[in-house]
Amino acid sequence: MTPGQTIRIDTVTRPDLNLAAGIEAFLTYCRSRGLSPHTLDYYTFRLTALRRFLEDRGYESAPCRITRPVIRDFIQHEIERCSASTANHSLISVRAFFNYLVEDEILAESPASGVRKVVNRKPLIDVFSPEQIETVIATCGADFVGLRDRAVILVLLDCGLRASETCGLTADDVNWKEHTLKVLGKGRKERLVSFGRATQQALGRYLARRPELPTSNLFVTWFGEPMNRHRLYELVKTRCLRAGITGVRASPHTFRHTFATSFLRSGGDCFTLQRILGHEDLAMTRRYSEVSQTDALERHRAYSPADRLSLAEPSQGRRKRIV
Repeated sequence: MTPGQTIRIDTVTRPDLNLAAGIEAFLTYCRSRGLSPHTLDYYTFRLTALRRFLEDRGYESAPCRITRPVIRDFIQHEIERCSASTANHSLISVRAFFNYLVEDEILAESPASGVRKVVNRKPLIDVFSPEQIETVIATCGADFVGLRDRAVILVLLDCGLRASETCGLTADDVNWKEHTLKVLGKGRKERLVSFGRATQQALGRYLARRPELPTSNLFVTWFGEPMNRHRLYELVKTRCLRAGITGVRASPHTFRHTFATSFLRSGGDCFTLQRILGHEDLAMTRRYSEVSQTDALERHRAYSPADRLSLAEPSQGRRKRIV
């Protein structure tokens, strides 16, 4: 090399790396960092969607051949296939994947850099009414599956747990004396959540029918396997379908929403709710607060103390002229 000569840095140091090998290397890196199985499943699912998209559209799938327009095309596909929220989740995974390739010096730059998140309007928070919940619980019989489903639904409603947190519960996490569950939340952070008498009774009846199994998971399938998030979603969906519930999203997270809004409507505060739900900040908790405040305004209009006095005149169509 002569003096003053610049060194050319190639944009790709591993042009032979295919996408499948790159994803597997990324997942191995994630495991070495101690990321949770839930996070690994999350990345696997989203990156598999990317790989299928590239195959279906005929794009070259080698990481060095994936460009920014291709990533934008994939995000648009996710919007049309699912929703803006799903597209943003996919973008987060894709960014993490390509950032790893850059850090590992496989690529010089990430094709996902500069791709902006989708503007996602905040949807209304779905909640179950008390009547709907009672109808769902009424579909649970006295057999093993019915007792298990009743216990699952009451834990979701009474404790506001995420689907992954519910599936991760073990029998040792139940403190019968204190009426609490030890929950392993996001970031592997533990917290204690209380449950009431109805949930205690439902758990007791379920465990009395649950046979001795090798797994320590609290909730299991008919075959004795640990309950996972996909089976939990199917459980809730099936029960809501049997109950004839429409107009509300049938998912475990709807029970979490229902718990949060019910907690605030009953006089709970946002800071306590934040700790119960395991939120990192108050952003989402404030959304529940907005819903409960709207509900409070509607209740005040219906039950205004002043309007219930004899001072209030009946409402009339025409307004009287003041003399």
